[in-house]
This record gives sequence, C-alpha cells and structure tokens, in this order.
Amino acid sequence: MKPEVLTICAFGPYQKKVCLDFSVLSEQPFFLIHGATGAGKTSIFDAICYALYGEAATEARTPRMLRNREAGPEDDTYVDLTFCVRDTHWHIRRNPEYMRKAKRGKGLARQAPEVLLERLEDGRAAESWTRDGEVQACIVRLLGFQCKQFRQVVLLPQGEFRRFLMADTSARKAIMKVLFNTEIYQKLEDKLKAKAAEIGKSYDSIAEKQRLYLDEAGAGDEAEFCARLEMREKEAETLTKKTAALQQVKEAREKKRDAAREVMAKFRQAEAAVAEVQKWEKTIPEDDVARSRLDKADRAASLIDFARQLREAQLDAKRRQQELERLQQQGRKLAAAHEEAKASFQEVQAGKTAHAAEKEALVVLRGLLTVARELELAQKDAAVKQETSERLQKEAAAAKQKLAEGDKLLQEEKKQAEALRTKALALDSLQLQQQNLLAEQKKWDDAADSAHALQEARAVYDQAEKASKSAEAIWQTARAELNQLRELAKEGRAVLLAEHLQEGEPCPVCGSEHHPKLARAVTEVITDARLQEKETSIQSLEKSYQSAAFAAQSKAGLLAAAEAKDKECRKQLGVKSRQELAEGLQEIQKALQAARLAEQGYAKQMEKLADLQDRQDALQAKADRGEAAAARSTSEAAAARALADDKKAQLAGRELPAEPKALQRQWQQREAAWKAEEEKAAAAETNYHDLHTRYHAAQSAWLTKREELRRSVAQAETLQKGFVERLAQAGFADEMAYEEALQGSWADKNYREQVRQELLAHEQALHTAETNLMHWQTATRDLQKPDLESLEREASEAQMAWQGALRESSSAETVLKSWQKRALALQELRKKSGALTDAYARITSLSELASGKTGSKVSFQTYVLHSLLDDVMEMANQRLLIMSRGQYELHAGQRQRANQQGGLDMEIFDHYSGYARPLATLSGGESFLASLSLALGLADVVQACAGGVRLDTMFIDEGFGTLDSETLDVALKALFELQKSGRLIGIISHVEELRSRIPARLEVTKTKSGGSTAHFELGTAES
Repeated sequence: MKPEVLTICAFGPYQKKVCLDFSVLSEQPFFLIHGATGAGKTSIFDAICYALYGEAATEARTPRMLRNREAGPEDDTYVDLTFCVRDTHWHIRRNPEYMRKAKRGKGLARQAPEVLLERLEDGRAAESWTRDGEVQACIVRLLGFQCKQFRQVVLLPQGEFRRFLMADTSARKAIMKVLFNTEIYQKLEDKLKAKAAEIGKSYDSIAEKQRLYLDEAGAGDEAEFCARLEMREKEAETLTKKTAALQQVKEAREKKRDAAREVMAKFRQAEAAVAEVQKWEKTIPEDDVARSRLDKADRAASLIDFARQLREAQLDAKRRQQELERLQQQGRKLAAAHEEAKASFQEVQAGKTAHAAEKEALVVLRGLLTVARELELAQKDAAVKQETSERLQKEAAAAKQKLAEGDKLLQEEKKQAEALRTKALALDSLQLQQQNLLAEQKKWDDAADSAHALQEARAVYDQAEKASKSAEAIWQTARAELNQLRELAKEGRAVLLAEHLQEGEPCPVCGSEHHPKLARAVTEVITDARLQEKETSIQSLEKSYQSAAFAAQSKAGLLAAAEAKDKECRKQLGVKSRQELAEGLQEIQKALQAARLAEQGYAKQMEKLADLQDRQDALQAKADRGEAAAARSTSEAAAARALADDKKAQLAGRELPAEPKALQRQWQQREAAWKAEEEKAAAAETNYHDLHTRYHAAQSAWLTKREELRRSVAQAETLQKGFVERLAQAGFADEMAYEEALQGSWADKNYREQVRQELLAHEQALHTAETNLMHWQTATRDLQKPDLESLEREASEAQMAWQGALRESSSAETVLKSWQKRALALQELRKKSGALTDAYARITSLSELASGKTGSKVSFQTYVLHSLLDDVMEMANQRLLIMSRGQYELHAGQRQRANQQGGLDMEIFDHYSGYARPLATLSGGESFLASLSLALGLADVVQACAGGVRLDTMFIDEGFGTLDSETLDVALKALFELQKSGRLIGIISHVEELRSRIPARLEVTKTKSGGSTAHFELGTAES
C-alpha cells in the first residue's frame, strides 16, 4: 500500500483543511516528518490509520478524541485518503461521530460515523462500499493486516515501535500467519486429520456392518456363515420338489371338481327356467285389464286438443263481455267530467289580460327589493369591517410587544448557550489530560512492578550465587580429599613394594639394586575401588557446581534485564509524584463531569434556542400578517360605506316600506297570489284537453270491443257442435264418459307409454322363459346329478396341502435370498475393508507427521513459521550487526520443550560477552536498532515470498533520539538503502540533526490561531 493523496479537515490539531500529495515523493521516497513537539506529526499517522481502519495510530486515542477541539458546529470533520495497492487505485473517506449544525432549524444534531470505500478506474468509482463491516473486511483483504498488525509492521507509532520485537510467541505467530499466509499449511494438517478420521470412521462402519450381518445369521465367523448357507440351499431345493408334486395332485382334483360344477350348473338352470315361466304366467289377467283401460285412454287422448280449444273459446267470449260492460261505465263518467272541464277553461280564458299586468308589477317590485337588501347588507358590512380593522390594529400592536420581549429572552438564552459551549469544548482536552495522567500513573505502577521484580531478581540471583559458591566449595574440598587419597594410595603401594625388596635385587620400578630408604608402614590402605568411588562422587559434585554456576549466570542475565527495565521505567517517570497524579486525576474527573454536564446542557440549550427562535419567527409572521390585515380591513370598510350611499340614491323618491323585510312580505304575498292563478289556469287548460281526448278514445274503444265479442261468441258455438260429433265417433256416450277415461294418470302421455312398454315387456319375458325352459330340459335329459360336495372337499384338501408346501418353499426361498444377499454384502465389505486398511495407514502416518506427533515433533505450519522466522532474523542480522558494530545478533529461542512444540521465541546474542540473553535486557537505543532491523528484515522476507503481502510503505515514529551520532548515521544509511527498492519510508522526529540529513520533509507547524498545518518541502539537505 502506498498513499497518494491525504486530505484531513477539523482532525486532531488541523482545524482547517490540509491536503498532502505524496506523489511529489516519487523521486525522493525517503522523507522526514518534522515539527515541534505537539505540532501534530503523529496525527498524520492517526489520519492514515483512521481512514483505513477507523482507529487511531495508538490505542490511547479514541475516534471521538480525533475531532479538532476548536472546530465549530458548522465545520465538517473527515479524513480522505487515495492509495494504491498492486497497481489498483482506491479511495476511502471516513468521519467520526460529532455534534454538527442541524440541517433543519438552528439547533445541533448528531453526525453519525460514516465511511465510503471506492475502487477507481480512470479516476472514477467502479465499485463502492459504505457498510463499516464490508469496508473493514475489504481493507484487511487488500492490505493483509488487521489494525493491530498494521501498527506493528507498517505504521510504527510512539509506544508501538518495539511491540513486534517484544511480542510474545502467540502474538508474533499471529502476525506472521497473516503476512505469509501460512493458514494453508494448517488447513493441510486439518484436512489430513479429518481424512484419517473419515477413513477410520468408514472402517469402523464396515466392521460394524460385517458384525451385524453375521449376528443376523447367528454365525460366529464367515466360515460358519458359508456352511449354514449351503445347508439352507439344500433345504430349499427339497421343499421346491415337494411343492411341485402336490401341485400336480391339486390340479387333477380341481379338474374333476370343475367338470361336476358344469353338470350341476345345467340342472340348476333348468329348475330356474321352470320358476321363471310360472312367475310370468301369473301376470296375464292383470295385463288384460290394463290393456283394455289403455285403449280407452288412447281414444280419449285423441280429443284432448279439440276440448282445450273449446274451453279457450268459451273463456275468451266471457272475458270480452266483461270488458265491454266496463268500457260503457267508464264512458258515462268521462262525458260528465268533460262538460265540467270545458266550463272552467272558458272562465280562465276571460281573465288573462289582468293576470299579465300583475306579472309586470311583480318584476318591478322584485328589483326594488334587491336594491333594499343590498343597501342593508352594505351598511352591516361597513360596520363589521370597521370593527375588524380596529381589532386587528390592537392585535398587531400586542404581537410587536411580545416580539420585543422574545428577542430579549433569546439573547439571554444565547449567552447561556455560549457559556455552556465554552465549558463543553474543554471535554476532549480534559479526556486527553486524563489519558496522559493515567499513562503517567501507569508508569508509576510499572516502575513499582519493575522495582519489585528487580528486588525479587536480585534475591533470586543472590541465592543462586550463594548456591554456586557453596557447590564450588564442596567440589574443591572433594578434589582436595581425592588428591589426599591418591597420595595415601601411592604410599600404600610403596610400602607393599618395600616389603618384598632385598638389598642387591633390582627395584621393579626404578631398577636400582641399592635401597637406602625404604617406605614405612601406613596407617590406612587405600584401595582402587575407593578411589574410583571418590572420583565418581567428584564428577557428580562437579556437575552440580556447573549446573549451579549456569543457573547463577542465567539469573545474572535476568537480573541485568530487570535492572535495565527498572532503569527504563524510572527514566520514563514524570516530574509529578503519585500523590500529585492522584489529586490531578480527581480534579480532572470533577472537571470532566462538569464538562459532560455542560455538553448535555449545551445540546438541550440549543434545542431550547431553536424552539425560541421558531416562536419568534412565528410571532414576527403573525405581526406582519396582522398589520396587513388591518390595512385591508380599513380599505374594505371605506368601500362598503360608498356602496351603501349608492344604494340609498337608487331608492330615493319611491313610496316603499321603511324596512326591507316589510317590502319583501308585500312582494311575497302578491307573487304567491299570481302563481296560484297561473297554476289554476294551466291546470284547467290541461284538464280540458286531456278529458276531451280521453272521451273520444273511450267511444272508439267501445265500438271495437263490441265487434270482437260478436266474433268470439260465434267461434265458441261452432267448436261446441264439432266436439259433440267427435265424442260419438270415439265411442263415448257423453262428455262425462270422456272425462272418466282420462281420470288419474291416464291423461299423462308418458304414463300411457310406460304402461304400454310394461305390457310388451311381460309378453317378451314369458316367451323368453318358455324358450329357455325348453333348452335346459333338452340339455339335462341324458345327465345325472354328481356328488359335488365330495368332489369340492377333495379339491379343497389338495389345495390346502399345496398351499402349505408352497408357503414353506417360499419362506425357505426368501430366507435363502436374504442369506445370499448377505454373502454378497460380506464379500463387498471384505474388499472395501482391505482397501481402507491400506489408505488409513498411509493417511494416518501423514497426518501424525504433519501435526508433529511423530518425526521431529514439529507441526507442518510451525516448521514453516520457524523457517520463515529464521529467514527474517537472517535478513535482520545483516543490518543489526552493522548498526551495533558487530555486537548484537538475533537468535531463535528454545523450540522444543519436553513433549511440547516450541514457539517463535527470540533472544539477543551478545558477541562481546559470548552469551545470549533476553530481548528485554536491551537498552532503549539498542531495542530501537533491533526493532528497526527486524522490521526491515520482515519486509524483505515478506516481499521475497511469492503471494505474500507487499510492504510498499513504512512509517517510523520517534526512537532516533535514543541514538548517538555514529549509530544514527548507520541507521539512516540502512533506511536509505531500503528506499532504493521502491518503498516509501517516512520517519517522524523532532531531532534537528535529521533535518540536515534528509532533503525531503513534511513540515508540520503550528499556526497563530492555535491549530496546525503541514506541507512538503523538497530539495537539498540543510547545512
């Protein structure tokens, strides 16, 4: 990842918008971020880290603390970063939570945290993400780091620089897993383990199935199973033969039974035919009666239509006679009404002239009434509008008074809000002071812990040193005792030799024949076994001494580390004592509580101010509307008075009632009388014409109906004569006999047809029964009845015997098939079991080797991480040996502990002392060089690994102040070499000496307003 453009606004100490274009460093990628203490150098780190991860560069600062303390509600706080990853350009913008000016109204509103990530193509967004979780996942996927790892490898802020160097084995392992993507080796271990478990489970499943098959068969093993299978095959074959024999017997008996059934069926058919003939012969008398009645009904039915025509003609004549009588009565009434209407119509025609004159007088009176009403309304309207004008003028004056009072109250509330805002703005500053005091308090705690640890380390060292000296004294004493025993043994051997020496005989030791001074007898004889025992004891004591000495040396290293840590902790202590810090924290907490209350009060006060302002705006609008309405009302009152004067002039000189209501009553009475006369005349005329028309229509209708009645009577008489003649022709004496023939259901055509069909069916059934009887009598003439019951019993017995044998055979066959199926399944399982045995042995061996249970006892992933860490230390040592002038070199710690796999521990080897010691024993400057070398080595190895994370950028915050001039030269030389590979290297420092050595600088300066600004300066190094 390489930053391209960083824009920050109202962020940290940068109150105004600051834009930093990193592309100007393309020719000088090694640059210095320089400025005075507190100017905002580290805030550049905060901005980059916050843009990418939503967190500051150090854990001590929270996102809420990043907003500029002098920023007002109208100032936006955000960080905007454009960066490049593997030739792909990205843009991200993020803002923290803060209180801003409300978009509606004049209060404050909460600005929620927001983020936007875009992938750019040709300067435009091709893809975008706005959810924080999606953005975080995308950033981690792009850069290969979580925020904590980013701060340990790429962004090394104050207090975080030594963390990777001093990290425990688990933290260092987590970082290297991400950097080198070694999770694939862990996945390989897991897959091998899962595969071995899967094969083992499959093998157990096969064995369980084999056991179940054998248990179902009641066999102890497969040999017994095969023997039982063969026995069941023979049993099934025997039962099959028995079933076939019984089937032949059954079929023969069934054949005899079936023949007897056929003969017996013929005799039964003959008996049934006799019964059928007898049944139909019994219906013959009833059928003859029904046939005679059906003939009468058919003859009567032929006259039904003619009789219906006769009845219809008679009814029509009767109806027409009644209608003619009704028309005669109606005509007499219409004649009388017509004469009355004619007299009324002539009377109305005579008064038409006077009626028209009254209508014209009513029109004139109606116009005068309208003018009188308008005059009355105009007078009332003028009075109402005058009153409204006076009321509106009073209301407008009252609204102006309230508006002035509200403006005064609003100014007082604004002063209170400004006072609360001033107190609330101190919240971030107080939180930062609290964090600083807590950090100072923690330093005191760390110093107390390190002092206690130093005391314990010194006690442990003194004890170990004492034990070492004691062991050395015991060992030296034992050595002296051994020397003494050796002397005694030598003297003892000389005495034994002297006892056998004679003067003149050569000495077996020196060969001399003269022995002037023989050895005297000794008080104790020392044997070789005793000497050997003593030597063994001394070897054991020597080992104890060496072990104690090594332990003392180790404790000395720990003591040195504790002393260095204690010295470092005491060096970091501030000027304030613990008591002063505690008192300061109490004061800060009180001030924080007051500031938080002020912040809450400020938000409520701003809401109150917004409400007051809304009320003032409403009052102002109301006052303006009141004044405008009063002016309109005054103008409208003057217009109403002018209209009333005009109406008075129109009514002048006429004799009319004084009140419009009286004039209206007069007009209403005359108009009602005129309308009544108008309606009466219209009704008389309408009634006369209507009755005249109806009278003549009634005369015409009476004549028509009289002629229709004559024709209807003549038709009815003709039909009556014809009906009497047809009754005689059909054989009926009179109309009563005709009606008797059609009584009940016989008049229904369907019923007569049903009776006819039944009679025909009876005749056909009798004929069929007689024919069938003759057939079966002929068929049974030469036959005898068989003993069917005996034959049925014999066939049933044969059937039962065959079915029993068949069930036994089928059961045996079913059992045999299940056994054969088990045999095939066992054979298949035996093949699978053999294949799984070979696979399980192979996979299990690989899984145990990969997981570190066999072989070197190191898992595959741990082995890879050990190798990578060795590469990292090798690359780091190339720089560390140079920077430390050949004194220090990073070594791997213990990697195997009993039955446990080792981690990624490191230690520092001191070439001056010849011993390795813990990393914690390094001084501040030494740990800076070691951390820097390790970080650079890590970057080299990560880039060298195919598919690894590319470290294109590295920022280093402070640490150079702990180096002397010569060491600083060496460190800068290493960083200059590093940037030649294309990496962007930025260091933050206020050390003035660096200003003269690094030509490319990002200068951070404080402004007179209390904020900060930053810009790039390129060129030659300062002298």
